[in-house]
Amino acid sequence: MKKILLTSVLLICTLGAMAKPQFQVGKRYKIICEQYPYGCTSIGSAHGKQTPVYYLENGGTTDDCYWYIYESTDQPGCYYIQNADTEEYVTFTGEGDRVNGEGNGNDIRYVRMTTGVDEDDALKSMWTFVLYSGDYFAIRNASVPAHLWDLRVSPSFVVGTYNNTNDPNQNQRFIFYDEDGYVVEEVTETVSGFDVSSWLVAGTDTESSKWTNNGWQWHEGGAYYNGEAFVVSPFYENWHPSNWGPLGDCSLSQTLYNLPAGDYTLRADMIAVLQGNVRYNGQWLYAGPASGVYLFANNNSVAASTYNETPVRYTIDFTLGTDGTLNFGARTQSTTANWIAIDNVALFYHTTESELITGELAKLRADVAGLITNDELEEQLVFTDETYEALEELRHNLLNRPTLGPLAECADSITIKGRTPIYVESLGYYLCSISEKHFGTNFTDTIAYRSKNGYGTMYINGTAVANGSTYTFSNVEAQKTYNISFSRGSTTVSYPLTFTSLPIVRINGEFNNTYSRGYITVCQPNKKKAELLNMKAKWRGGITNSNGKHKRNYHVKFLDDMGNKLEKKYFDLRKDNSWILESCQVDMSRIRNRVLTDLWNDYRTDPYYIDQDSISPLTGTRGEFVELILNDEYRGIYCMTEAMDRKQMDLKKYDEITEDTYGMLWKSKDWSYGVFMGHNSDNTYYPGTSPSYYDNGSESWENYNLKYPEIDDIYPTDWSPLYNAVNFVCTASDEDFRAHIGEYFDLPVVIDYYILMETILSTDNHGKNMYFFTYDKQVDPKITIGVWDMDATCGQRWSDSYYHADFLGPEQDYAEFITNYEHGDYNLFRRLRNTDAENFNARVEQRYHQLRQDNLATDSILQRFQNYFTHFRIAGADQREYVRWSGDSDVSYKSLNFEDEYDYIEDWFTRRMNYLDTVRFPLLYTLGDVNGDGSKNSFDIRAIVNYILGKPQEGAFNEQAADINSDGHITIADVTALVNDVFGL
Repeated sequence: MKKILLTSVLLICTLGAMAKPQFQVGKRYKIICEQYPYGCTSIGSAHGKQTPVYYLENGGTTDDCYWYIYESTDQPGCYYIQNADTEEYVTFTGEGDRVNGEGNGNDIRYVRMTTGVDEDDALKSMWTFVLYSGDYFAIRNASVPAHLWDLRVSPSFVVGTYNNTNDPNQNQRFIFYDEDGYVVEEVTETVSGFDVSSWLVAGTDTESSKWTNNGWQWHEGGAYYNGEAFVVSPFYENWHPSNWGPLGDCSLSQTLYNLPAGDYTLRADMIAVLQGNVRYNGQWLYAGPASGVYLFANNNSVAASTYNETPVRYTIDFTLGTDGTLNFGARTQSTTANWIAIDNVALFYHTTESELITGELAKLRADVAGLITNDELEEQLVFTDETYEALEELRHNLLNRPTLGPLAECADSITIKGRTPIYVESLGYYLCSISEKHFGTNFTDTIAYRSKNGYGTMYINGTAVANGSTYTFSNVEAQKTYNISFSRGSTTVSYPLTFTSLPIVRINGEFNNTYSRGYITVCQPNKKKAELLNMKAKWRGGITNSNGKHKRNYHVKFLDDMGNKLEKKYFDLRKDNSWILESCQVDMSRIRNRVLTDLWNDYRTDPYYIDQDSISPLTGTRGEFVELILNDEYRGIYCMTEAMDRKQMDLKKYDEITEDTYGMLWKSKDWSYGVFMGHNSDNTYYPGTSPSYYDNGSESWENYNLKYPEIDDIYPTDWSPLYNAVNFVCTASDEDFRAHIGEYFDLPVVIDYYILMETILSTDNHGKNMYFFTYDKQVDPKITIGVWDMDATCGQRWSDSYYHADFLGPEQDYAEFITNYEHGDYNLFRRLRNTDAENFNARVEQRYHQLRQDNLATDSILQRFQNYFTHFRIAGADQREYVRWSGDSDVSYKSLNFEDEYDYIEDWFTRRMNYLDTVRFPLLYTLGDVNGDGSKNSFDIRAIVNYILGKPQEGAFNEQAADINSDGHITIADVTALVNDVFGL
């Protein structure tokens, strides 16, 4: 069901509707389970059974096989089920006793037949019906909705209940036939009026909630049904334990403007209950329906009062005048409730269709005033169907346009050398992106604008600046502001301006886990023109996109005015329509992933297909740090990066004409036996068995997701290249592994990746968060790899709960670390080390020491971090980030401080690289121990030279072979000099 409370609906329903099964009072019905369609529900005692409710597998015609089903007058949507023979009620008891044991048909499974309605809780004798498929319903208890009717299958045939809050199974779905043999259907009761729920201003829990909220919480988890009424997660509630007494006064409301005059109905499903007996202010309050809870619309209200966990649908009819303002919502006043909840809010307008269109046009024009000129709007209306649906879609799209800023009242098109300052409402000032070279200097440039509404010349810091003239911003530096003002008579409008050297990205829209339309502007320091572009965007990520997160990641795709794919080039990166706005949410430095991906891009070995077709594949993203503004709110430092896709890796393209597949790309999303390539999560047992088999009709397998070609473009797909490689690692004997692993994986790239993982002590990238791809599966299905999402590295974990924890320290073995703390060793790495396939261990050491001379030099790594921190500091972005996100739950309420974080990273990497040099890859301390006693006072120089040059080491570790100076020995200083000479240092 569509949750109006959460998401604006753009399509109209001509009528508001409520649905319920059409039972008639006095008519008898058979209740038949979908599992056994030839049987029926009956009374156990009528057939020699002790179970209260029994199922006759082959049906029956006696009176006990029929039931009266009628709706409660006190609780609409709740029904009594009464046997036609005994006139007893089916009542939920919560008892699951087995009288004579399962299988004898004598079990009591949470229900009994009672002569009357339960005296303590009438809802236990009431049931609700939820339609699931065809004419089959789930039958849930009104008091405990988690329990639904359940038929225990042969041989017991007990009918009782089972705790299941998900969709019912086949033995939990029932159909009803009346005594004349006609099936009972769900009948829709129409409510006069047009559903205009898309006029509601519905926000989300974390991004831009438009509810005025005083005391309510956003609730995740839970589903409560009562006929057509439902309160289903996520929803707003207010709750505390009943022994704390009633809730205080609270309210949840929205205010709508520009509504057409006329008659309306507001509808919502609510829970309002006291869940336990409490003594309050000297009086006993008893569990049950509460008082003092109201659904309201302006001055109209209706009291809400329900049984525990049983929502009820409430409506209010009201009339709006010409002011078009509606304030509505839920509130408490001296309530006795300890739990209130609201969901499924809807609004209906009682009018004619032509009056609805007239009202919609007037509302559209009023709502978008100030976002688009009248001429632009009329031009758009020419291409829009004059239907409610089309006009609403246009209105919502235009409402996502960025506001023009407060100075737009005074002047149009304010620019500084063609760059448009962006107003950030949450900061209270304008932000303009200029080149970093201007910081620390006097910055002179041309100021352009067009005054309007009677306002005159612009003033900057009290100096008049005519349109088209230049102005010098003295001593530009981080956070320094310049006052911009316009005057009209005695009225002066004034706002501060500050500069940043980072690009500014502004996105506007209401976003969630699915793509929705919006707008984007990218302001680059060295580019004058910043276009307002159409786009669609959605949240992305795993843990960083879980409930309650605030600094979200976004996947953005540019669109043209017709909604088609539009490619744009930014920051001297590739031209594309697909971009990632990475929030770096969990990373206290905000830069780990960017620094380490840059590092990978600089040193990684080209994939095996580099010489084919003159291609230049990238196996890591490139990106630029920006400052993000979301709907006029400052959201901080983000990294705008390229996506990892076929274009990035330059894979051979799918042939749409012949429908032949060549290049393929997959991404590992989460842990699994197949992702670990040979063991289950948190398990050190390697059974040597195959992973689960793949389905070429599916876009996922073993937590790998298909990225190219998309399954919408090619069906079925082909998982065999990846499966065969993973299966080989899982099952091959050591001998086969040594002989053939290079046929399945691009080992030079794997070696580079392994060194990266060792260097950064990654917690989340050994199997998971990796890209796997093959250039042309028809020629060579060999798999190579790409990097992704390296925030959880260098002493940082993927969870914000482990900031600089002791177990993340740098002096530890990588394989032991991921085994002990991160779900287990990666079997591909493990087998390469253990079998030493293709001289893996020596090649890793050689490559590591080669990289230590440049890219993996400690100073070089640290300089990468320092460069970005300096960039942020010069721009003032570091301070804005501190203020915006310090103390937020995304960082476990800790304070952000980039200076402290750099000190931590400097210490961590210095110690890590020392550990790798002396313990993990000790080149000068493992070779040539000619004394055989570990004294290290002399070395086999031939072994070292051969090792460095990658030559076979026959004769190594032989004292006579090292007798270069005729004394059999060489000093450490001499070896160091020789190593430097070999590497040209």
